[in-house]
Amino acid sequence: MDDDALYFSPAEGFDRLADTYDARLSGSPVLLLETTQTLAALPNVAGKVVADIGCGTGRYAIQLLRFGARRVAGVDFSPAMLKVAQRKAQKAELSIEWGVGDLTEHIPIPDVTLDAAVCALTLSFVENLNAAFTELARVLKPGGILVTSELHPHGLTQERAASAAVFRKDHAPYLRFTDLRGQECRIPRIPHTLSDYVNAAHAAQLTLTAASEPLVDTRLAVTFGQLKDQIGLPLALILKFEKR
Repeated sequence: MDDDALYFSPAEGFDRLADTYDARLSGSPVLLLETTQTLAALPNVAGKVVADIGCGTGRYAIQLLRFGARRVAGVDFSPAMLKVAQRKAQKAELSIEWGVGDLTEHIPIPDVTLDAAVCALTLSFVENLNAAFTELARVLKPGGILVTSELHPHGLTQERAASAAVFRKDHAPYLRFTDLRGQECRIPRIPHTLSDYVNAAHAAQLTLTAASEPLVDTRLAVTFGQLKDQIGLPLALILKFEKR
């Protein structure tokens, strides 16, 4: 029941999720589409200084180093998620600079440092987009590239509307998980619209240069039966910005 669920801030929730996060996401159709399009949007990072902001367990930080980046930083507000990322990098013998930081307050990277940054599946957990994009722009060099990815606003706003229509108090949309004791836990999301992202980025001197909205197709729906009623609908939103 909704009243039995526990709600957590993103930092608290992801600390609880850290040790099982990768296993929970394994095989996710959203992750499949998001990863493919996010990697396609990234510039050539060979020899560059780059960062994965909101890195979680280091999914993109590790990939960026394998793509030949000269220096890679991974930043997240969850110390527990960072510990998992560190273990993965150490096991792979990869040298990545990890740091705890809240992208709405301070990213622990000096001004005008990065050639490129990725901020993946993070911004729907951020209420103040203006503060987030200001910080992301601060650490980029002029001409630097920022790639963001998120669950598509279409789905998130539908969840919010469906909840409001029946006067539910479940704070939808949210990331739902069950902890080791069987307790249902939820991390609320903010259903930002496309214009919210573009306007906040524009105010931070970041220009939108490309966008991708991968759709559910028949092949994906056959592979993932839960998507059979969503053919033709977008699952993710990937945006590419350049710092002016």
